[in-house]
Amino acid sequence: MLTAPVIEIFSSIQGEGPWVGQRQIFVRFGGCNIACQYCDTPGRDESAIHGQTSFCRVQRDSASLDHEELPADMTCQKLTQLCSRLIPPGFARPVISLTGGEPLLQQAFLGVWLPGMRPRCLVYLETNGICHEAMAGLRDLVDTVSMDFKLPSATGLRPFWEEHKKFLAACRGKSLFGKAVVTRDTDEQDILTAARLLADHDPSGTLVIQPADGASTPHGCQLLHFQVAALRVIGDVRIIPQVHKMLNIP
Repeated sequence: MLTAPVIEIFSSIQGEGPWVGQRQIFVRFGGCNIACQYCDTPGRDESAIHGQTSFCRVQRDSASLDHEELPADMTCQKLTQLCSRLIPPGFARPVISLTGGEPLLQQAFLGVWLPGMRPRCLVYLETNGICHEAMAGLRDLVDTVSMDFKLPSATGLRPFWEEHKKFLAACRGKSLFGKAVVTRDTDEQDILTAARLLADHDPSGTLVIQPADGASTPHGCQLLHFQVAALRVIGDVRIIPQVHKMLNIP
């Protein structure tokens, strides 16, 4: 039986990017193919990002933060059932946000699960923009892509520019915006490279500069400087923090 490591299922507002404030149903998958130094998922559960957790936190209904714990190895049928109970009354076509970890690592599972969900829900994919082959395989099952540009000066990792370029090609024709988490150590050239890649893909695209939180949060003047630099390359550059954290919302 096909299963995937799901570590959280909950209903909340989208706290990042241009869709901020919209109510969505979040499905958080365990497992990631990289480990950015600013990642906030290990702060919840160090093992969860590696897909090692044995349970899934599931919100009981859309009006309450009460939750239950279920086995993390989730079947398509069970996941559909749990997401369905979180659809707020009156939502004709709610939004399912696939997040993680890296949801595209679950390509086989998503390829089976999403065809049954997409007629009922819009599918919003939050991804690190690296798994271009999986994206190509799932392209027609996703409505909107929130793609991270992993800036090496912020992540502490090697550059992924070539993977990002291939990922954007795999998303051709899809609704997409780019997001770059920035820290105090972020180099302006990384911002410009991300802006150029996005502009080559879609000159009218949106680039979101998202400040990391905690000790690595960049100064406001630094953020404004990054925005001005990127605006020389692409016309829509927004500075948007993680709003759900400011509101103390999951």
